[in-house]
Amino acid sequence: MVSSREVDSFAFLQSLPKVELHRHLIGSIRIETLFDIATKNSISLPTDDLHGLKNLIEIRKPVPIFRQFLAPLNILGLCFHDKKTTARVTYEAVEDAAKDNVKYLELGISPAFEASFHHLSLEEVFEGVIEGLRRAEERYDIKVNLLAGPTFKWREKIHSPPQVLETSLRYKEKVVGFGLPAETKEGVPFLRWHEELKREYAMLAKRAKESGLPLTVHAGEIGSAQSVMDAIKHLKADRIGHGIRSVRNPRVLKCLIEKRIPLEICISSNVKSGVVKSLNEHPIRQLWYHGVVITINTDDPTLCGITLTKEYRILLSDLKFSYAELKKLIFNALASGFLVEKEKEHLNKSFQRRFAKLEGLLNISLRFKQ
Repeated sequence: MVSSREVDSFAFLQSLPKVELHRHLIGSIRIETLFDIATKNSISLPTDDLHGLKNLIEIRKPVPIFRQFLAPLNILGLCFHDKKTTARVTYEAVEDAAKDNVKYLELGISPAFEASFHHLSLEEVFEGVIEGLRRAEERYDIKVNLLAGPTFKWREKIHSPPQVLETSLRYKEKVVGFGLPAETKEGVPFLRWHEELKREYAMLAKRAKESGLPLTVHAGEIGSAQSVMDAIKHLKADRIGHGIRSVRNPRVLKCLIEKRIPLEICISSNVKSGVVKSLNEHPIRQLWYHGVVITINTDDPTLCGITLTKEYRILLSDLKFSYAELKKLIFNALASGFLVEKEKEHLNKSFQRRFAKLEGLLNISLRFKQ
């Protein structure tokens, strides 16, 4: 049996094949690339100093207000200058994931938001993103699909949520799911929205599902567990983005467990954004004990200064998860992806072989029953 120190080593964790289901493209942009694109395209930045730019974008300690956590995205979004720069930042985001041994990635985009910085069309955003991820797939051993969703700033005069959905449906060769919110950035749950907005998002959810796109719904991150129930009941969510507030409501927990609806947990993001006070207070362990299906994700790796490997290290070192539990979490993510079953089965077999080889090399005698 290998020692816990060996299992906990960064090199071993990085060697594990990984799946990520909740990573935003805009939150994955390299700050050096932002600086370079801005310089080459005469884009005004808050500072002309790269070090100063990093200080503005990287969240190094928990912020007191959630919107403060999101503020750097308004700087990073300046990279979406045209189709070429969009392809570049996508390629690099996938490259970074691949170098962390992510084998399957569902990359989240908000094409209306990305388009708004330099008045791009939705088509320019989609085509740039798909060009970039295809180039990365050709070079690296990684499979990438997209989760598209409307911008939450529905009152702004930008591409509307219905436009985003209809355009997404034209790129279904890479768009495998649609993302919606069930709470505002202030934590107001779906049922407390005004009637027109509720109808619009319920219709979007219905249209997406009828068109073959499963739904991942942001809920239970900032406000109450009610938004998670709203996501399931009114939007027919297949997965929940975050969902950590579920632990506060036995009825919501019961629903998640019975329906086997996975949560996309983002530990470092939850702490850095201030929605959880500290790692020790993160509810992931409670959710795990209750039997909720959990997956581990980075959310916005550039903002949080993390990789999926680092998240795994936090799980083992700080949150005291075992190697067997981590392995289960990885296979949870694989099972919860919006892949077609044939591709999922192929990846599952590949992961099983890789884990068997790694465990053999390290003389790990753990046995994992899925």
